[in-house]
Amino acid sequence: MRPVRTILAAILVYQPLAAQEESDIVVLSIKVGSTIDAAENALMKLFPDVEGFESAQFYKMSENRYLAKIVYVDRTRRKLKKRRYSWEQFHRLKYRAGSHPVITEEKRAQQLDYLTYLRTHNIMEDIPTSTFCTIKHENGQRFTGTFVKYENREITFQSLTKRFKFPIEELVSITYRPFADDGQIWKKWAAFGIGAVVGTSFAEIWNSQKSPRIDIVWYNRFLGMGLGFLFGSEIFEAISVITSPAKVIALTPEELAKIN
Repeated sequence: MRPVRTILAAILVYQPLAAQEESDIVVLSIKVGSTIDAAENALMKLFPDVEGFESAQFYKMSENRYLAKIVYVDRTRRKLKKRRYSWEQFHRLKYRAGSHPVITEEKRAQQLDYLTYLRTHNIMEDIPTSTFCTIKHENGQRFTGTFVKYENREITFQSLTKRFKFPIEELVSITYRPFADDGQIWKKWAAFGIGAVVGTSFAEIWNSQKSPRIDIVWYNRFLGMGLGFLFGSEIFEAISVITSPAKVIALTPEELAKIN
């Protein structure tokens, strides 16, 4: 019976401590609240050595002992680590947070937008199907082709000769050019102009091969030009994609550091 009593006693002692650890959340500063987010950590440098930082909370264990529970992202998966701090270490961080200028919502949004590895799944779902992109694998290889879909933490990707499926955990970055209609009228003029020229050129080739009557020659020219205008919207989309800035999605903190 003695071992059983010892185990029960240990459980009874541990439960209040665990409950205390979970309930006594300490606010590091009114500027960050009870939970430190990734933007606050990046700007205040509270946990500069934690790669993939997402959030953290402090718990008071005793008068001179504190515990930080840190959530971080590793290969698109959330993980938890715990750190213990003395009274002096905790108040050093408290002073750093309290003396930092207030973070505006605009600044916070900019910083969170920069930390792409925290929004991997949302970003992947926003990439349009058939978007031309380049995928960088963790082994250093790069694959170029079109994006097919993102489903069940897997990316389906079509190269010129083969279709691939990559688990998101194996990738470090994706680069693509999103369609962006910036309202510049010259792109539309260029697109429809190119379409008309290409259509007319095909008509001229056809005329040179068949040598039809003059009325049929002009009919073919106008037909080719009309077909070119019909494809103008497709050409406009291609021009808009080519002239838009490349967007890089860093899927790991290490890759984000390399890019910037």
